[in-house]
Amino acid sequence: MTEIEKTKPNVLGVKVKGSAQTGHKIEMAEKSALCQIFGTSDDKQANALLSHCLKVLKAEEATDEHPRNDERTFMLSVIRDLAPRDAVERMLAVQMAATHVATIRAGAWLSRSENLAQGKTHSTAYAKLARTFTSQVEALRKHRTGGRQTVTVQHVNVSDGGRAIVSNVQPGGRGGDE
Repeated sequence: MTEIEKTKPNVLGVKVKGSAQTGHKIEMAEKSALCQIFGTSDDKQANALLSHCLKVLKAEEATDEHPRNDERTFMLSVIRDLAPRDAVERMLAVQMAATHVATIRAGAWLSRSENLAQGKTHSTAYAKLARTFTSQVEALRKHRTGGRQTVTVQHVNVSDGGRAIVSNVQPGGRGGDE
């Protein structure tokens, strides 16, 4: 750990230590820190969602023994930044964080492929995960907007011999009469 990391405050208000083998220990700056990350007032729901985050990580991605590979804080920070507003958004945020980690993991495997068969397998997995993430982003957008999309349609009438400009015309520009 660098000197900066030692002195830098944990902006999440939560530290996850330990491992799946030894047990994860959660340190919170304040009692509601985990609830704030997940956007809920229900401690049990926040703890269950944290458990879901930890379940999808490989052993070396959720342990103090491999701090450079530790994805626990990253997942929590992504969920916090997504600012889930209800139960659907909370579950989707956990899925999105997990899908992103899996996508990056698949990309790493792809970069280390040693033959065509491995490359094809990892490329397929990477592409599917990337599409899944895009679908999750779209699902979150639709959920937040109620599925509404705004389309602006303008109708323009042009008389015989007239000309129409289909553009974003700004007043005050220089004309061709000068």
